[in-house]
Amino acid sequence: MESIWSIIKNNIDECPPEADQPWAETTTKNNMVGGKIKEARSIMEKRKILPGLTTTFQNGDKDQWRKKIAEIDKLEIKEIALFPTVLKRKERKELYVLLEKTGIERVPHVHLRDDDMEKEELDYLVERYKVQVFNLHPTKKAFAFFEKYPKYRGMTFIENLYQVVKNERFSENDFQEHKAAGICLDMAHLRSEQLLFPEKYEKRIKLLEKYRIGCNHISGIKKETRMWEGHPIYDTHIVSGLFELDYLKLFPKKYFSDIISIELENTLEEQLEFRKYIEDIINKKTG
Repeated sequence: MESIWSIIKNNIDECPPEADQPWAETTTKNNMVGGKIKEARSIMEKRKILPGLTTTFQNGDKDQWRKKIAEIDKLEIKEIALFPTVLKRKERKELYVLLEKTGIERVPHVHLRDDDMEKEELDYLVERYKVQVFNLHPTKKAFAFFEKYPKYRGMTFIENLYQVVKNERFSENDFQEHKAAGICLDMAHLRSEQLLFPEKYEKRIKLLEKYRIGCNHISGIKKETRMWEGHPIYDTHIVSGLFELDYLKLFPKKYFSDIISIELENTLEEQLEFRKYIEDIINKKTG
C-alpha cells in the first residue's frame, strides 16, 4: 500500500483547485529524524496554550477545518495544535498541502490516529513542524502502535477517555506494560467523568500522581448533559461562552502541562479569545 508520504509528494495534482500548489520539498532522512525528536523535545520553553485545528464536526460542518486553515494567516498564527481525528488519508493529504501554503512554523502537538498513520507521515510531521508531543486514545490499537513505531514511544502520551467509551485501556498495568511516555490529560473528559462517574474519577486521579502529564486537551463543559452515541456527557467541542471554561478553576496547577491544546470547533479567532481566559485561570493558580 502506498504511504501517505508518497501520495502527498507524487499526487498533489489530485488535491482540490484551492490546494494544488506544490509545497516546499522536504526529504525525510531516517538518520536525521532521531535528532529532530531530541531537538523538538529540548525546545520546551514556557507553557504553551495552542489554538487547535480540529476536524471533528459536532456542529455538522465537515468543512470547518478548511475554514480554520483560511484563518491562519489572517490572524498571523505561527503555532497550532493539530487534531486530524476523523480525516482519512486523502483528506489528510489535502490538509498538509493547505498547511504548507500558510505561515505555520510549528505544530508542537498532534493528536494521532491509531489505524492508518504510517512512519513516513510521522517523520514528516516531526521534521517539518517540530512536533514535540503526540497523543493517542487509550485503545488496544494505540498500544499496538507503540510496538510498530517504538522510536516515538518517548513522545507519545495516552489520552484519558472515560466510561462512556468501550474497552478503554487506561490502567497502571497498561502504562507499565507498554511503557507509554505518560498522560495526555483531557480536562473536559476529567470533569465530565467527575460529574458522571465519581468512583471512576477517584481511581483516575491516582494515576495522575504516578505518571507524567505531557500535554493537555481543553474543551468545554456544558451546564446540562448532551447525548453522545447514546450516552449523556457534559464535555463539548463547541463553547458558547467563557463560562463553559470555568470548570478549569477546579483543578490544581499541576494538572496543566507545558503544552496545552485547545480542542474546539470554534473559529481560531474565538479560540484566541478563549486562550487569554485560560491563561488567566492558570496564572491565578498557586498549586
